Amino acid sequence: MNIGKHIREDRVFVNNILITIFFGVIVNLLNYLFSVFLARSLDASHFGLYNAALGIITLVQIPAIAIQTAITKRVASNKNFNLEKFKLKSTIQLVIVATVLSLLFYASGKYISDIANIPISYIPALTLVVFGAIVSPIAKGFLLGLEKILSFNIITLLETALKFIFGFLAIYMEADITLVILAFALPSIITSLFVLPLTKTKSDIQPTKEIKLNYRQISLIFVTFFLLNVPFTLDLILVNPEVRASYGALSLLGKIVYFGSVTIASLMISKLANSKKHLRKRTLLISLVVSGLTGITITGIYCLFSTEIVNIVFGGMYLDIVEYLVPYAIGMTAYALSYMVITSLLVDDSYIHIYFLVFVTLLQIVLYQMNNTTLYDAVINQFIVYGVLSLFVFLILIFYIFKKNGKESKGST
Repeated sequence: MNIGKHIREDRVFVNNILITIFFGVIVNLLNYLFSVFLARSLDASHFGLYNAALGIITLVQIPAIAIQTAITKRVASNKNFNLEKFKLKSTIQLVIVATVLSLLFYASGKYISDIANIPISYIPALTLVVFGAIVSPIAKGFLLGLEKILSFNIITLLETALKFIFGFLAIYMEADITLVILAFALPSIITSLFVLPLTKTKSDIQPTKEIKLNYRQISLIFVTFFLLNVPFTLDLILVNPEVRASYGALSLLGKIVYFGSVTIASLMISKLANSKKHLRKRTLLISLVVSGLTGITITGIYCLFSTEIVNIVFGGMYLDIVEYLVPYAIGMTAYALSYMVITSLLVDDSYIHIYFLVFVTLLQIVLYQMNNTTLYDAVINQFIVYGVLSLFVFLILIFYIFKKNGKESKGST
């Protein structure tokens, strides 16, 4: 009977994976077209300012992933209880946190403007991005915790479509990039205002103790996601400026592999958080197989049409990256699998990986200081980084498999 139940649960999980991949392909395509649309529509000066602002946006949106993951875990472990009080209290707390941090960001506007080399007139829009990054993950965290996967994906698609609309309006009105920056904040804030009140969390069962957010846990999750983003962001800063343009083009195509492979990461965390500990290994295995197959499929397409893809995407420029495209895609696939395994550890409140991620960051800096002349050097450096990270993840998998098998065998005697 348990076997039949597990099969049904796996079938539901696979269906949710297919739904997430379907929506993920559309969302990723729209996001990619959004970048291409801006690159072709904005003049060089405004597009340069957009890229500078995008660096700040990327950093301030990392807490959103941490908050979403923390809420997903908390809701999943208590979804049979009445969570209305928790929803109200966590929302109020995070709105207060968002307001305080937004005010601090705004007060530091002059300093941030000088560092990022952007006009101070864009600081108010970026301040709203900070506010949205802390408030908007609440609704999505609840949806994932309650395993409302279709609703989560529809909301994500709707936000992406709204972002595209804001970008189109900015170009159509021939305005500056303020509206483009707001495109990264307003859609998620708008959807949260509608989704959060409508998310049903009521139950006749009252919790035996107060359910609340663990801010230490959120901080550690934030550190994890911050360090996980370092390998494919720090390289663009460290790489030799003489080959930065070509490497940037290679990195852009590599990120298609990466983001495609981690499309189901949020779904995996939701399923892991909603599963009993002895069933999590099955969920992780299915997730890794899907993630790996996605990366291999995209890599295979690159292998067959490397020159054609580079020609189409970059209009005949950066043909020097063709010979590195497939090896780099393989490295990004390994990196994506590492990302999936490390984020799965967060469900068990394990943070030992943080020390190793710090080591990987230091290793990346040292590699680029020692070997950083040609495009080949940059690719080799990244291969070493992804290889060391993958080796660490492999050891984690071996440890957890033997540890769990050992416990199961002891329990069966």
